[in-house]
Amino acid sequence: MVDEGKNVVINPPPPPTLSITSATLLSNATSPVEKVQQAVDSLVNSVSPQNASFANAVGPLATIDNEVKSEAVNIVDKAYLRPFLNERLFALVDEVYDKIDEQGTTEEDRQLLGKLHRIRNRFIWISHRLIELRVTFMENLSTDLESIWNGEHELEGLNTKTHIQLKKPDVSAVLSQCSVASTRREDFLRSLAVFPENIEIFHETVVLRDEAARLLGFSSFAAQKLRHQIVKSPGDIGKLLDKLSIGALQQLRGQGGESLSLWDFDYFHDRMLRERYHVDQDLIAEYFSVEVTIRRMLDVFGVLFGLSIAELVGRDRVWHPDAKVFSVWDTEESAFIGYLYIDIYPREGKFNHAANFNIYHGYLKDNGQRATVITALVCNASSPSKDRPALIQHRELIAIFPELGHGMHDLLGKPMYAIFHGHRTVPDFVEAPSQLLEYWCWVPEYPQKLSCHYTHLSPEYRKQWAQTNNATTQPPETIPETFIQSLIVLTLRQVAFSKVDMRIHNPDSQRAIRNTSIGEVYIPLLQDMTSLRGPEGGLDWGNGYVTTSHYMWGQEANYYSYLFTRILAADIWFSSFRTNPTSQEAGLRYRRMVLENGGGRDEWEVLIGVLGREPRPRMYSRDLGQRCSTSRVPIKW
Repeated sequence: MVDEGKNVVINPPPPPTLSITSATLLSNATSPVEKVQQAVDSLVNSVSPQNASFANAVGPLATIDNEVKSEAVNIVDKAYLRPFLNERLFALVDEVYDKIDEQGTTEEDRQLLGKLHRIRNRFIWISHRLIELRVTFMENLSTDLESIWNGEHELEGLNTKTHIQLKKPDVSAVLSQCSVASTRREDFLRSLAVFPENIEIFHETVVLRDEAARLLGFSSFAAQKLRHQIVKSPGDIGKLLDKLSIGALQQLRGQGGESLSLWDFDYFHDRMLRERYHVDQDLIAEYFSVEVTIRRMLDVFGVLFGLSIAELVGRDRVWHPDAKVFSVWDTEESAFIGYLYIDIYPREGKFNHAANFNIYHGYLKDNGQRATVITALVCNASSPSKDRPALIQHRELIAIFPELGHGMHDLLGKPMYAIFHGHRTVPDFVEAPSQLLEYWCWVPEYPQKLSCHYTHLSPEYRKQWAQTNNATTQPPETIPETFIQSLIVLTLRQVAFSKVDMRIHNPDSQRAIRNTSIGEVYIPLLQDMTSLRGPEGGLDWGNGYVTTSHYMWGQEANYYSYLFTRILAADIWFSSFRTNPTSQEAGLRYRRMVLENGGGRDEWEVLIGVLGREPRPRMYSRDLGQRCSTSRVPIKW
């Protein structure tokens, strides 16, 4: 039950306890492995090939999937491979789909059977090996990064100590604020050289992905993966990226002037905003304290989607004192939905980027009850100091918004099956709902609603600010509208990363990818697409492609979707929300037509239903400030 006046949940279903040991975690992970094997054994023992149907053979597999989806991912991934070693299960699935005629065999039949067995054995070995490589790669990413010690003169313009860690918040601060070019260069290059042990791991991964795809009869890993997505082929992705990049490159190069280095771009972009548009990122950040901004962000989503979101107190319910847990209710139906965890500050050993992680999936249980959803937003925003609260730069705000958007997608999904829960859609649609929510960061009234200058949070903060700035007049409580204008979205780096992704996952041959140095693909594309220079003297100065999980786990052969889904998000924004961003009617319609479906409906048909037509890129081109061609760019090829 919810007390709306106090925004407090009375007697909510308890969140799970997080008092867990490593031994218990291992036990919890191995338990679903045994459940999978027992369920498969029971299935093949109770159903004959002659009587196999969707209801008695395929439906139970979905039930198994529902029950184990929320368990330890890597161990369960290996468990999923075990059923495919079961010849009797293969017989059932083959009978359902193919009705194979087994009358008589010829020598050629036996040759084919032998070849299929060899292919399957190699494919299964590759599948196991890819999981091992992924686990090692991700473990490397979680290791602590080194610190760089600097003299005070080397960090001029940066309010920090004499050392920084090679984590994204620290490196971003140096690149955008430090006025010493040599420091920016050193920190940029060192940040692109972390995790060198992942280079060989990733190269082996790419080679094995390509081999496995070719064993199944596909021309490449990208061709295999894209067949079930909205954009159906690597060639079509190439056309899309070329169309997006041509206008942006012409606009960029038309500005003239001396070419910048990769490590100078953020600094001069930030300086341009200060000098030309009077936009001071540090001053803007003073209006966005973490605690207030996130609470107000949740309030925005609550109003838009008809939710009541209230914080729960209790350290035994979170994994670290910095983390918070919120209960989420549907106000219209007075129904409990689930829990949202938020862990916002960086610390040693913590995941190094911003992401949303599903903990428990939503699905319809056999008793007709809906499973409780639990999802977590994990970020690395700037930490608080003794003189002021933690503040969020606008660039951090627009990074948090889409990740929280994934959390909303998780919480609001209402699928029958866990496999379709929340953002488990086709890969080149999954980012669209989260990117749509970024638009509320750019509508002037919403940053104002989210903002509160930190001096209004306590007398101590106000006093410290006045002493530091030698000022007697307190800043206004909400951010002035002039600070919101002229903040722009740049896309060319994402085009470059997307082209790298397609180049390595769509090689001409297996031999070609074996002999490819991925660094020699990554670095030239990054420089050419952005018109930004790297250091002279070769192409071995960075391995940025292995410093995040994107190409290894999540966006492999799919990085283009960050741009493609922006086209979709822009179209939804302009058609449904632009004229009235506060419309709960539009928010609830969007919730029911898009978010609740998850991956349970054809995404292209969902888009047509929301828009009343097929999507088109015109609004995204408008966002980029480019002139749009009069001819419509085809999206669904």
